[in-house]
Amino acid sequence: MTKFVNLTPHKITIFRSDGSTIEVEPSGKVFRLEESDTLIAKVDGVEIVARKFTIPTEVKQFFDDTNAVYIVSLPVLMALKTIEKQHPELMDISWIVAPDTGSGAVRDEQGRIIGTKRLIILW
Repeated sequence: MTKFVNLTPHKITIFRSDGSTIEVEPSGKVFRLEESDTLIAKVDGVEIVARKFTIPTEVKQFFDDTNAVYIVSLPVLMALKTIEKQHPELMDISWIVAPDTGSGAVRDEQGRIIGTKRLIILW
């Protein structure tokens, strides 16, 4: 049986086409990109840094269930797409997705995102 595994720290609400919802609670494992900054300049006392994002070295530990659809943030999904050659162990994981917070977003009356109508993958 396929299931959702939420690798974000937030509950994900998915609105089905029939109006019902799926609530995907955080799994307890949060997949975050590692960050490193290099100071480039200071302008009027404000630092300007160049930030580099990298995939954690123990990436495979997050994706240990072959029957799961893994939900990550869009920045993580974009990073994973660009590093396939560096992490061939991820190539056998077919379903890593992100909530569609663009045209698929569901918003409340103040415009805040309260869920999504769909999940996305990158080609």
